Amino acid sequence: MDRLITKEKVFVQTNQLAEILINSNGYGDFHDNIVKNNIVCEESKNYEIAGAGFIDFNQHLYEDINHMNSISSGLYLDMTLVMFKIYIWGSKGEGFEIFRHVLRGEEIANIKSIDDIKEYIFKGLSELEDGVVATYNKEMKEAFEEFGKGIESRQLPLPNILKHISIENNINDFR
Repeated sequence: MDRLITKEKVFVQTNQLAEILINSNGYGDFHDNIVKNNIVCEESKNYEIAGAGFIDFNQHLYEDINHMNSISSGLYLDMTLVMFKIYIWGSKGEGFEIFRHVLRGEEIANIKSIDDIKEYIFKGLSELEDGVVATYNKEMKEAFEEFGKGIESRQLPLPNILKHISIENNINDFR
């Protein structure tokens, strides 16, 4: 089966927060290292740690070459928590967060390199693709065409799609 999402398409853009994450063994260590590096992070703001860019699809469905559907994701510092998030984007550029996982301390401790970050993000996106293909029960191209139609109409069977992602959508555990 052809894949839309491959490791080669996941480009991870990192910053100083990513380096601090890699060198941390959990939340206490991560927050201490932020302070040691004189980085100011306000609790009420969202900071990108490692963005994975956009994976575009359905360009063939639109007359304007700038219109397409996209998926983006990454690791973010949000409310002092490290989160893996997935967004979907409509053809006119409107984005929606569809998945959020708060990393636990042991998950942070297991991230030791940029490649580990890329692998973490790739795994979540690959499982999202598995969910799209399984939900629409079609080949990859046709499944993503249906997924794109759902994005545009804002009528997606998200529970069916997201159940294929092995890490839990656990933000409610932290509210």
